[in-house]
Amino acid sequence: MYSVVYLPGAKRQLTDAAVYIAEELASPDAAERLLDTVDEVAESLAEMPYRYPIYPTLHAMKNEIRYVPVMNYLLFYTVHEEQKSVEVWRFLHQRQNVLRP
Repeated sequence: MYSVVYLPGAKRQLTDAAVYIAEELASPDAAERLLDTVDEVAESLAEMPYRYPIYPTLHAMKNEIRYVPVMNYLLFYTVHEEQKSVEVWRFLHQRQNVLRP
């Protein structure tokens, strides 16, 4: 079993998405469903982190970046085998520019 750790930026992006859905779109139930779904995905990553594909990049990366679709979003993560951990890097809407920091 792997531990799942969210980087601060990924936590902020997830929180921002939930707040946007709850407040701007006036749909707190949808925001809660999103958070519940992300929790389910995190649990599945703890069990089988290699189940999702590697994100194709043009540049060499120190670690493979993997991604999993979560509703209308993409959750990006890396697996650290030596620490038995999954590190969530980003949580973006599918239409956002993935390359922008």
